[in-house]
Amino acid sequence: MISCLGRVLSAGAVVTLLSAAPVLAHAEINPPTGAGVANQVEQIKMGSLSEKTVMSAVSSAKPADLGGILNYCIQSNYLTASEAWPVLAALNKKTNDVPSNSKGNMSYADGSTGLLKVGGKAPISLEDASTDIRRAACAKVEARAKSML
Repeated sequence: MISCLGRVLSAGAVVTLLSAAPVLAHAEINPPTGAGVANQVEQIKMGSLSEKTVMSAVSSAKPADLGGILNYCIQSNYLTASEAWPVLAALNKKTNDVPSNSKGNMSYADGSTGLLKVGGKAPISLEDASTDIRRAACAKVEARAKSML
């Protein structure tokens, strides 16, 4: 009886694996794009975001989004760390978006991956903009962050 149960379980495990194969194959073709809302970002052709779209998103970004994007800009070398890091530290201290108790803000985390939430719409990724637009967006983010201090 035990050997019969083992065969049934083995057959059940095989069926489960086979039924999951299409899902696993799909996951290998289209891997997740990042943390949080990053998985909601549609696959957009690299460089396809317009300057108007990106600058509009930066203009309407909340402080937590700005802090995260500023972090992204520093880490991606679009801004000089020696100049932008003190602005980021001051903004984080003022907004408490990165509290010492390790309970951060998801908007900050998403921004750190280059994602900006635009109102109730799907987020946009700075990675989908050209390098020149990313640099301009980072300069605007830094200017907005400085104005909030």
